[in-house]
Amino acid sequence: MKKLIVCALIACGMAPASAQEYGLFNNIGANLGVGTEGISVGVATPITEYLELSAGVNFMPGIKIKETVNIDATLPFEGYSLRDVKIEGNLARTTFDLKLNVYPGGASLPIFIVGGLSFGGKNIGKLEGFSQDVAQVYVDHPEYAGMISTKIDEYELGFDRKGYVNGDIRVKSVRPYVGLGYGRLIPKNRIGFRLELGCQFMGKMKIYQNDKELSESLTGSDNSDLSKIIDKLKVYPVLKLTLTGRIL
Repeated sequence: MKKLIVCALIACGMAPASAQEYGLFNNIGANLGVGTEGISVGVATPITEYLELSAGVNFMPGIKIKETVNIDATLPFEGYSLRDVKIEGNLARTTFDLKLNVYPGGASLPIFIVGGLSFGGKNIGKLEGFSQDVAQVYVDHPEYAGMISTKIDEYELGFDRKGYVNGDIRVKSVRPYVGLGYGRLIPKNRIGFRLELGCQFMGKMKIYQNDKELSESLTGSDNSDLSKIIDKLKVYPVLKLTLTGRIL
């Protein structure tokens, strides 16, 4: 008898959930994912057999990139070694998304096309650096303040009086998103998996200093990896593997 009870409990745990009832909030699913957007959590509800509405939040931990770039000085500053400075770029962001998932094959085929919007703060990264040589120049010659800078991509960032250089990397706060994949956010059984490929249109990255957008330099950009990211990365690629489940 005990064996029969155990078998029955196992069978119940593996049994599929009840059939879906289409319509907003008639069924609700929760999901946990990992991918190029970081760690994500979200909820979803079916609208019809072909449409599914989802909302979620993505947490991207900081990615640090260190580069050595040249120092630009408008005066020769003889006796000082003003050649280069180490800059650290720290890229991190949290985004919220609202998406509509379309299943062309309806309930019989879990292939989907997705479109929506990602919302997040404009500031997605920081630039920080320090030069003891620049700091010494400003100590010895305070009248030269503002005449020493460095260049990231096509932007010139000035050093402050203590030898520090700082800036913010910003993009659009509302970013369109498109993608496709396989799997449902509200699976037929209690648990399911989903693979998604897509891209987030961020627009051109811009650099701000002291909360002011910097103008692009007419003398071209440097060739550092950090500059290439800022100049080239206008579309953010998304690859996400998600564990999905039905809670209602």
